[in-house]
Amino acid sequence: MGRILFFVALAVAMWVAWTLSRRRNSLDNEERRELKRLRAKEREAQGKSREPSGEVMVKCDHCGLYFPKREAVLSKERVYCSKRCRDAARDGQ
Repeated sequence: MGRILFFVALAVAMWVAWTLSRRRNSLDNEERRELKRLRAKEREAQGKSREPSGEVMVKCDHCGLYFPKREAVLSKERVYCSKRCRDAARDGQ
C-alpha cells in the first residue's frame, strides 16, 4: 500500500511540475513574440531589410574561383577573376 501511495504522489508531483513549466513557458513565448514585434518595428523604422548584406559572388569561367562581382574581369559575356585567367582562357590553357 505504501508503494502505491508513493507512486501516486510521484505522479501528482510530476503533473504539478509539468503544469507549472507549461505556464512559465507560455509566458516566455508571449514575451518572445512581443520582442519579435518590437524588433520588426525597429527594423522598419531604420529601413533595414532582411536581405543579406554581403556581396554577390560569381564564379571564374577559367579556374572556378568564387569572388565578388565588383572585382570581375569581363570578356565577351565571360567572367574571370583576374587578367591572368582571362589571358589563359584566350590561349586555351
